Amino acid sequence: MSIKLIASDLDGTLLSPDHLTVSPRTVKALREAHEKGIKIAIATGRTLSMIYDVIDQLPFADYVIYSNGAAAYDLKNARLIYSQPLPQEITADIVDYLEGFEVYYEVYSGGKQFNQPDKQGFFKTLNLPQEFLDDYIKKLYFTEHLADFAKQNVCEKVNVYYFGNPALGEIKRHFEQDERVFFTSPVEGDIEITLKGVDKARAIDAICKELGITQAQVMAFGDADNDLGMLKAAGFGFAMENGDEICRREARFLARSNAEDGVARAVERYALGKKPRLLVSACLLGENCKYNGGNNKNDAVIALWQDFEIIPVCPETFGGLPIPRVPSEIIGERVCSKDGADLTAEFLSGAEKTLYIANEKNALFALLKERSPSCGKGRVYDGSFSGALVSGNGITADLLMKRGIMVFGESEIDKLLDEADL
Repeated sequence: MSIKLIASDLDGTLLSPDHLTVSPRTVKALREAHEKGIKIAIATGRTLSMIYDVIDQLPFADYVIYSNGAAAYDLKNARLIYSQPLPQEITADIVDYLEGFEVYYEVYSGGKQFNQPDKQGFFKTLNLPQEFLDDYIKKLYFTEHLADFAKQNVCEKVNVYYFGNPALGEIKRHFEQDERVFFTSPVEGDIEITLKGVDKARAIDAICKELGITQAQVMAFGDADNDLGMLKAAGFGFAMENGDEICRREARFLARSNAEDGVARAVERYALGKKPRLLVSACLLGENCKYNGGNNKNDAVIALWQDFEIIPVCPETFGGLPIPRVPSEIIGERVCSKDGADLTAEFLSGAEKTLYIANEKNALFALLKERSPSCGKGRVYDGSFSGALVSGNGITADLLMKRGIMVFGESEIDKLLDEADL
């Protein structure tokens, strides 16, 4: 079934580890998906006021699910399409209880986050970038009497930050026993309290009803316990590699980490139908470009066309060498033929042309002929023309690896498939 909606959490998922930026590759992948007709939703524990910098980076986004699913907002039409706030009597009970502790908490109301200035002394944070914290503080709204504010306004969520508070156990047990509320801890040192039954999956369901689609057509990404509902409900639920163990265990799919463009990689493959591009030594594909005029046809390599867009390359012929040709090996820092000709310039030229093709095609991987003076990786012939091997790389393989392209030999197909998430 085709994907009609992509919903992604922010921190630890869509955003880079700085908690502020969306990588260029992720922006590009989501934009292409949107141009294909797929709707884009941000699904976050944050409020609206805390994510406009993200929306600026994704101006084509269609929806925002905020406060852990307590509300869903249509960005294009500037309207609230779903809301499940805390009843005021429950909010009053929550804040009255928290006022009995020296604890920092915030109230989420009307898409904004409110706190009380004199409670900031109780706030501590663990392992968050200072730039993010500075930006976070700028977007907070302050009230001198937070408990009174919470009781007088409709609230979506209450956040408690405990960070080693000795009362942590007591606070958690209290909310575990309150059957009216639901709480998660997506970040160490954080308890997020919403109405029982509220989660991102229900908000996504409301959007699905608007679009006339089902959850089976949803692609969702998350990393923490507040994402678990939508990951299990979505037809394409992806837990991030850097996410909580429970998400990785329960989700149908696993995406690479947020530091490795995990969302983009999955969107490219599953939503856009793009195959990763792979440079392959042409001789392995059956092309008669080997030094003796033959080939090294490998059926397992040829079968990779099912998973990759294959780009054949032959660095030696790219460098102007004929077919057939006298065999060559690396001797010291030079490449010489068996009859003594120095062919270093031709091998370097072929390597540069192969790198140019890799960059033009945006190929991230290469599968090259093992032991070759141009394509060998890890082990190459030792220059004696006796079949003996030494540690080292061929000229082309070495250049590609230095430029960030992952190189594999034909005996490493399983490693290639694993690295490419196939």
